[in-house]
Amino acid sequence: MKRWAPYPFVRIALSFIAGILVYLFTGREFRYSLELFAFFVATYLVLYLVSRRLKSVEANTIAGIAGLLCFVAGGIWLTHLHTEAHHPRHLSNLSGIPAYYVGVVDDYVVQKPGYQNTVLQVEQVQVNGQWQPAEGRVQLSVPHDSNREYEVSYGDRLLIKGAPLPVAPSPNPNQFDYRAFLANKQIHHRHFLQPHQFQKIDSAPPNPVLSFSIYLRRQLDALLKASIDERREYGISSALILGVKDELDNSIRDAYAQTGTMHVLAVSGLHVGLIYGILAFLLAGFKRSAKQRTVYATVILSVLWLYAFITGLSPSVLRAAFMFSLITVAMVSRRQHNIYNTLAIAAFALLWYNPYFLLEVGFQLSFLALLGIVYLQPRFYKLIEFENRVLDKGWALFTASLAAQLATFPLGLYYFHQFPVYFWLANLLVVPAATFVLYSGVAAMFFSWVPLLSTVLFKIHFAITWGMNEFNMLVNLLPQAVINGIDISTSQTWLLYTLLLLFILFFAYKQLRYFALATVVVALLATQEILEINTQQHQRSLVVYNMRNATAFSFLQGQQATVVSHQPLAPQNYIFNIQPYLWHKGVHQADAYTFADAPASHLGHALLPDSNNLYVWQGKRMLVVSKPIQMQPLPDFEIDYLLLTQNVRIKPEELQAFRFKQLVLDASNAPWYLQRLKPQLAAAGIAFYDLTEQGALVVDL
Repeated sequence: MKRWAPYPFVRIALSFIAGILVYLFTGREFRYSLELFAFFVATYLVLYLVSRRLKSVEANTIAGIAGLLCFVAGGIWLTHLHTEAHHPRHLSNLSGIPAYYVGVVDDYVVQKPGYQNTVLQVEQVQVNGQWQPAEGRVQLSVPHDSNREYEVSYGDRLLIKGAPLPVAPSPNPNQFDYRAFLANKQIHHRHFLQPHQFQKIDSAPPNPVLSFSIYLRRQLDALLKASIDERREYGISSALILGVKDELDNSIRDAYAQTGTMHVLAVSGLHVGLIYGILAFLLAGFKRSAKQRTVYATVILSVLWLYAFITGLSPSVLRAAFMFSLITVAMVSRRQHNIYNTLAIAAFALLWYNPYFLLEVGFQLSFLALLGIVYLQPRFYKLIEFENRVLDKGWALFTASLAAQLATFPLGLYYFHQFPVYFWLANLLVVPAATFVLYSGVAAMFFSWVPLLSTVLFKIHFAITWGMNEFNMLVNLLPQAVINGIDISTSQTWLLYTLLLLFILFFAYKQLRYFALATVVVALLATQEILEINTQQHQRSLVVYNMRNATAFSFLQGQQATVVSHQPLAPQNYIFNIQPYLWHKGVHQADAYTFADAPASHLGHALLPDSNNLYVWQGKRMLVVSKPIQMQPLPDFEIDYLLLTQNVRIKPEELQAFRFKQLVLDASNAPWYLQRLKPQLAAAGIAFYDLTEQGALVVDL
């Protein structure tokens, strides 16, 4: 207990996090959370009074444990309060389907090709001709086909015809679970609007401060766009300074992701830390008297929160600004502060505000990176001493990058399935360059009213941004720059963090028991990997993927796979829809063919006289119909899967001549086509599998 004594807020934060996790892992249906919280509070009060009377170590310990259980129960209760789907008026609990609904735009408007995304907070719905209060958040996709820069803005109250639909599950196996991602933001419905399906009633921003913040960020973004001619450099500048990623080019985004420097493009703790660092350096002399310390704190807090304001008050910036504010206040008050307690207070306060922050990747990575830098970086830094000041600064930067990467390494593998080999080299130059990009960009915007000075500053800003981009592209071209296809489970992620913790304890306390336990963890990881590889070597599966306006299916045996598609797939389409499943199955690179190609020898293929395609694999026959059927099958010829694609003109009676086990309608068919064909198939008594409604067809052999 003595070792825990200096870290009271760490204990509180961990207990609170445990309560949040208990609620989430019980399926978000934990009942009587308020009663449970009240019970533990009452128990703690009784035990506290008993411990004051007995004045013994054991009684104090029991009372302390009861106090921590109060925070566990508090985490359960508060998470239940923030789970909006349980509220009686939520869209999920309506008695009927709305014909109209009214709501307020309650988030940023994000530009996408041809449309804009935002979130609507529902206020009223019309059900069975009657208006009634309702609540819930709906992700809106608004068509952008006018000359206006934004079709809707934060605070706009909209009248919308129709009903939002529940967010669909992932269309393909192992694909990013967008439904869970939105559910963590309390968004359970989506609506893809048509141009004349909505009408602006008035404007009533729920938060005037956030409204002005978004307006200011738009004005500054417009200034950057007008001052930087090259789209690539403007996109990086806007993302790095303001957190606006609407214009980020996919190639440069991938380059930053694959070199381990994507964090500089997400306005977060790094950027707030850079601003805090330069301010602390410039104001280092203002700490002697109480009045000077007040000025020091006022200037730093004002600038930090002003920066948070102009970046749209994003959660990542708010986290960092709040943490550095705590550090500043503790420093100027001359009170001894512990960085771990400071981090714990920041985490507890943010999770109290919204417990679902715990599930955000940015929240997890930012706190783990900070913990790594706080604990590991000083120890790495002491390993080598440099007398040269430049080398010393470079070594300090390298060790900070190494510490952050090591602390986030397992989580990075779990979420992103890749490891940037040259992260140390990229960060060595990109982080300092990003610092100058940030400083020069802010200075250029601040002096934008001074004609000559503004031009010079923007040219300097452009040159640094261009150099940083070119360096990242060069690093990305190095051999084996990134290791892709790494797929680890949740249990393996926990085991990796357990291994990391055991090694830290071993080097900190020099006790062999920690090394022995680390050996056990390594053995467990190795056993899991051997069992997984053995399973993968004997696997066989057929998958027909759910891809809008496209036909694609794969044949997988062992750790080899063949992907067949109607036309060559766009790289992003393949990466997003197909690659996650193949990586999960241990396939790093699949063979790709189109209908016009001659496939691999292990896959039988015949182009029929009517231009349809027949595939034979592992004794299974798949007939892909993309053209009208102009031939009759042999009487004893049986097909396992008959796939209708590309809005093929066909009548149910034409299919009755075929013997098939399953009829599949893929997502290359248009909605109008499916809406017309499915009633005809049902009337003819032909069962079918609709990929657009049921998701990808996965057959494990």
